Amino acid sequence: MRKTGRIGFGAVTIFLILVTAFCCAGTVMSRTDLDQREMENYYREKEKELVSEARAFLSEGGFDNSGIMLTHIVEADGSRIYTLTIHHGEIDRMSGEERQQLLAELESLTFEGAGCSFSHKFYIDE
Repeated sequence: MRKTGRIGFGAVTIFLILVTAFCCAGTVMSRTDLDQREMENYYREKEKELVSEARAFLSEGGFDNSGIMLTHIVEADGSRIYTLTIHHGEIDRMSGEERQQLLAELESLTFEGAGCSFSHKFYIDE
């Protein structure tokens, strides 16, 4: 009787240790998901700010109601490649040199982020 009592106690002890280990592992995994979500929210907010800055910059230059599209690709290593594409009828009618000058000014519009790269381009309707 004593032997079965010890075996039962040992089994219950091992069971409780395993339950505790799984609960701790679940907490760690849950925290990792939260970190990922926090990062996505950070980038989403920065993306909105970038589009707003581009819209304000273009409006100041006389390009009201410009079409602005920010796209991104997230690589397997977590780095992000952003492309800011702009469309406006007046930009379509500019000379190549004027477009390049405007593009050079627009290239200053970026945000800080580990592993983020940016390119800026015009959508020209010819």
